[in-house]
Amino acid sequence: MTYELRELASPEDWEAMHRIRLEVLFTAERHPGLVYDRAHPHDTEPTHSKFVFMHDGVPIGTTRLDPRGEGGIVRLVAIVPPLQRQGHGSVLEALLIDYARARGMKRLWLNAARDAVGFYEKLGWTAEVWDEVELATFAHNCVQMTKPI
Repeated sequence: MTYELRELASPEDWEAMHRIRLEVLFTAERHPGLVYDRAHPHDTEPTHSKFVFMHDGVPIGTTRLDPRGEGGIVRLVAIVPPLQRQGHGSVLEALLIDYARARGMKRLWLNAARDAVGFYEKLGWTAEVWDEVELATFAHNCVQMTKPI
Protein backbone atom coordinates (compact mmCIF):
# COMPACT_ATOMS: atom_id res chain seq x y z
CA MET A 1 0.00 0.00 0.00
CA THR A 2 1.36 3.39 -0.98
CA TYR A 3 0.05 6.76 0.09
CA GLU A 4 0.72 10.23 -1.25
CA LEU A 5 -0.54 13.61 -0.13
CA ARG A 6 -0.15 15.48 -3.39
CA GLU A 7 -0.56 19.19 -3.92
CA LEU A 8 -2.97 19.80 -6.76
CA ALA A 9 -0.98 19.95 -9.97
CA SER A 10 -3.30 18.97 -12.82
CA PRO A 11 -6.91 19.44 -13.93
CA GLU A 12 -7.47 15.80 -12.92
CA ASP A 13 -6.27 16.56 -9.36
CA TRP A 14 -8.64 19.54 -9.13
CA GLU A 15 -11.53 17.45 -10.44
CA ALA A 16 -10.79 14.67 -7.92
CA MET A 17 -10.76 17.23 -5.08
CA HIS A 18 -14.11 18.69 -6.15
CA ARG A 19 -15.66 15.25 -6.68
CA ILE A 20 -14.61 14.04 -3.21
CA ARG A 21 -15.77 17.23 -1.51
CA LEU A 22 -19.15 17.01 -3.21
CA GLU A 23 -19.52 13.34 -2.28
CA VAL A 24 -18.47 13.75 1.36
CA LEU A 25 -18.71 17.33 2.58
CA PHE A 26 -21.15 19.27 0.44
CA THR A 27 -24.11 16.93 0.34
CA ALA A 28 -27.70 18.14 0.40
CA GLU A 29 -28.09 16.56 3.85
CA ARG A 30 -25.14 18.46 5.32
CA HIS A 31 -25.70 21.76 3.53
CA PRO A 32 -29.28 22.08 2.23
CA GLY A 33 -29.55 24.66 -0.52
CA LEU A 34 -25.81 25.38 -0.71
CA VAL A 35 -24.33 25.73 -4.18
CA TYR A 36 -20.74 24.48 -4.16
CA ASP A 37 -18.30 27.00 -5.66
CA ARG A 38 -15.55 25.28 -7.67
CA ALA A 39 -13.71 28.60 -7.91
CA HIS A 40 -14.06 29.72 -4.30
CA PRO A 41 -11.48 32.43 -3.49
CA HIS A 42 -10.06 30.35 -0.62
CA ASP A 43 -9.25 27.56 -3.06
CA THR A 44 -7.63 29.89 -5.56
CA GLU A 45 -5.60 31.73 -2.90
CA PRO A 46 -1.95 30.93 -3.75
CA THR A 47 -0.84 30.65 -0.10
CA HIS A 48 -3.45 27.95 0.59
CA SER A 49 -2.15 24.44 -0.13
CA LYS A 50 -4.73 22.17 -1.73
CA PHE A 51 -4.23 18.40 -1.68
CA VAL A 52 -5.56 15.20 -3.09
CA PHE A 53 -4.83 12.14 -0.93
CA MET A 54 -3.83 9.15 -3.01
CA HIS A 55 -3.88 5.47 -2.09
CA ASP A 56 -2.20 3.12 -4.57
CA GLY A 57 -2.54 5.81 -7.23
CA VAL A 58 -6.27 6.40 -6.66
CA PRO A 59 -7.63 9.65 -5.14
CA ILE A 60 -9.44 8.73 -1.92
CA GLY A 61 -9.35 11.98 0.04
CA THR A 62 -8.65 15.66 0.10
CA THR A 63 -7.79 18.53 2.41
CA ARG A 64 -6.50 22.10 2.37
CA LEU A 65 -3.97 23.85 4.62
CA ASP A 66 -4.23 27.61 5.09
CA PRO A 67 -1.23 29.30 6.76
CA ARG A 68 -1.97 31.27 9.93
CA GLY A 69 0.67 32.79 12.18
CA GLU A 70 2.95 30.05 13.50
CA GLY A 71 0.84 27.29 12.00
CA GLY A 72 -1.99 26.43 9.69
CA ILE A 73 -5.69 25.79 9.54
CA VAL A 74 -6.67 22.36 8.27
CA ARG A 75 -9.74 22.66 6.08
CA LEU A 76 -12.17 20.41 4.24
CA VAL A 77 -10.80 17.01 5.26
CA ALA A 78 -12.58 14.18 3.48
CA ILE A 79 -12.13 10.47 2.81
CA VAL A 80 -14.48 8.76 0.34
CA PRO A 81 -17.28 6.95 2.21
CA PRO A 82 -16.42 3.33 1.33
CA LEU A 83 -12.92 3.82 2.77
CA GLN A 84 -13.80 5.68 5.95
CA ARG A 85 -12.99 4.13 9.34
CA GLN A 86 -10.16 2.05 7.89
CA GLY A 87 -7.16 4.14 9.02
CA HIS A 88 -6.75 6.25 5.89
CA GLY A 89 -7.68 9.47 7.71
CA SER A 90 -4.91 8.90 10.25
CA VAL A 91 -2.40 8.51 7.41
CA LEU A 92 -3.68 11.69 5.74
CA GLU A 93 -3.26 13.58 9.02
CA ALA A 94 0.31 12.26 9.53
CA LEU A 95 1.33 13.26 6.00
CA LEU A 96 -0.23 16.70 6.43
CA ILE A 97 1.68 17.18 9.70
CA ASP A 98 4.93 16.25 7.92
CA TYR A 99 4.14 18.82 5.23
CA ALA A 100 3.32 21.52 7.83
CA ARG A 101 6.45 20.85 9.90
CA ALA A 102 8.63 21.02 6.78
CA ARG A 103 7.26 24.56 6.33
CA GLY A 104 8.08 25.57 9.90
CA MET A 105 4.56 25.31 11.28
CA LYS A 106 4.27 24.58 14.98
CA ARG A 107 0.49 24.27 15.48
CA LEU A 108 -2.58 23.26 13.53
CA TRP A 109 -6.20 24.32 13.96
CA LEU A 110 -9.40 22.96 12.49
CA ASN A 111 -13.18 23.17 12.61
CA ALA A 112 -14.27 19.59 13.22
CA ALA A 113 -17.70 18.30 12.32
CA ARG A 114 -19.32 17.13 15.53
CA ASP A 115 -19.32 13.51 14.38
CA ALA A 116 -15.54 13.72 13.74
CA VAL A 117 -14.47 15.05 17.16
CA GLY A 118 -13.75 11.57 18.56
CA PHE A 119 -11.52 10.78 15.57
CA TYR A 120 -9.48 13.93 16.11
CA GLU A 121 -9.26 13.40 19.87
CA LYS A 122 -7.74 9.95 19.25
CA LEU A 123 -5.06 11.68 17.15
CA GLY A 124 -4.19 14.11 19.94
CA TRP A 125 -6.29 17.12 18.99
CA THR A 126 -8.00 19.09 21.78
CA ALA A 127 -11.10 21.24 21.70
CA GLU A 128 -10.20 24.92 21.91
CA VAL A 129 -11.95 27.97 20.53
CA TRP A 130 -9.42 29.71 18.29
CA ASP A 131 -11.61 31.93 16.11
CA GLU A 132 -14.92 33.27 17.44
CA VAL A 133 -15.81 34.79 14.07
CA GLU A 134 -15.64 31.43 12.29
CA LEU A 135 -17.73 29.84 15.05
CA ALA A 136 -20.36 32.53 14.60
CA THR A 137 -20.50 32.12 10.83
CA PHE A 138 -19.68 29.18 8.56
CA ALA A 139 -18.32 26.92 11.36
CA HIS A 140 -21.31 27.36 13.69
CA ASN A 141 -22.01 23.60 13.73
CA CYS A 142 -18.37 22.68 14.34
CA VAL A 143 -16.06 22.14 17.28
CA GLN A 144 -12.83 24.09 17.01
CA MET A 145 -9.75 22.03 17.81
CA THR A 146 -5.99 22.50 17.90
CA LYS A 147 -2.86 20.38 17.95
CA PRO A 148 0.77 21.37 18.55
CA ILE A 149 3.08 19.76 16.03
